[in-house]
Order: sequence, then structure tokens, then C-alpha cells
Amino acid sequence: MTLRWLFCAIALVAVAPVAGTATQPTSDDRPTGAVAPLSPEDGGPRRWQASNAGGLRLLDAPSNNGAEVSNVADGTVLSNMGCTHAEDQVWCDVRPIRGGARGFALAEHLVPATGPNGTVPTGADDSRRRARAGKFDARGDVFCAQERGQELEPCKAAVARGDGGDATVVVTFPNGFKRTLFFVHGQFISASATMSGVGRDTDWRAENGQHFIRVDDQQYEMTGAFIFGD
Repeated sequence: MTLRWLFCAIALVAVAPVAGTATQPTSDDRPTGAVAPLSPEDGGPRRWQASNAGGLRLLDAPSNNGAEVSNVADGTVLSNMGCTHAEDQVWCDVRPIRGGARGFALAEHLVPATGPNGTVPTGADDSRRRARAGKFDARGDVFCAQERGQELEPCKAAVARGDGGDATVVVTFPNGFKRTLFFVHGQFISASATMSGVGRDTDWRAENGQHFIRVDDQQYEMTGAFIFGD
């Protein structure tokens, strides 16, 4: 190994970006027509935010001739499903995090979404994978009721936390029944499918640091500090 080769290798390591590192957004973070932004799997922003005062059109293809499948309001947070070049423009495959039609949007109308902790999460969230593997960040008690009309009672819970307001919580009822709750960008999104339902018949609100959740006939109450480690 020559000294010249060694110095070059050290320089490359020093400037290589670290995938998944959360960064503060700047004006240079906005996608441009020159380079297609990275997908989360490649270390790109995990989510976009719509930035178009007139609303953002989502099309069924990466083309100005595509059919409109949805129009989302300015500020809507969207999952980053990857971006590509088409017709001398950059298009991103996106979907609202709270559900809705998936479609393509021009990258020039998107900015990296800042999470509840003030940073832009990059890289794919691994909280679901770690929860499946039993690798949790914290355990504790939350309140739950398995049927409508039942009083809430303490239930065991374990949480795998991601950055940017992502988390996966597994709740175990006193009778051993388990359900997994998914949080994205600081919001409850859905739950695992069980014999009780598919996990998308839900209500959710957050008040004074407390999260109130309904999934099918079940009720859950837990603090944001438990979910996100605030």
C-alpha cells in the first residue's frame, strides 16, 4: 500500500455521508431537476412536505400528462417512496402518511419534512423491525380496554423508538392478547391486523402529552414520553 493510496482512502472516508443521519433542513435541501433525491433506503429523506400554495397534484404516472389521482394541501406530510427522472423533470412517488392515494409529484414542490424533534429524519425507519425482533427501548404500563364500554385497566407495553417521531408499541392485555400500534411523524397511524379487525378503523387524538387511541373496539391511553422518549 502506497502512502498516496492511503491518504486518498482517508479523505474519502472523511467526506462520505452517513446514511440515516438526521439533519436540519436548509434551502439547499429542496429537490431540484438536476439530481433525483435519494430514497430512504439509500439514506434520503424519510418524508416530504408538500410546498405549493395552490395544493399539490398527485398523478398516476411521472408525467405532466398523467391523470390526477389526488390533490393534497400545502404542508401535507408525505412518505418518500423514491424519486426518478422523467421528461427532463424529477418526480417523486409519494403517499400521505395518514392514508390516501399514492401518486407522483414534481420534486420542485416538495421539501424534506421536519419531524417533531426539529430534525429531518433520513434513512428507513427500523422501529418495526426491532419490535418484531423483541429489541425494545423501553417497557412500562399503559391503559387499555379490549371491548367497547369496558373500563380501562393497566396493560404491559414495550416500545421500539425511531427518530423523527416514529415508534412501534406492542401492548399486551391481561388475558395475553397482543396488538402492535404504529406511530409515524409523531402521530398514531394504524395497528396490526388481528381477528378484531384490520387495524385501520381508528380514532386518535393527542392532548397535553397524552395519546388517546381507538382501534376497532379497543381503547388505549399512553403518554408521548413513553412512546417517543421525550
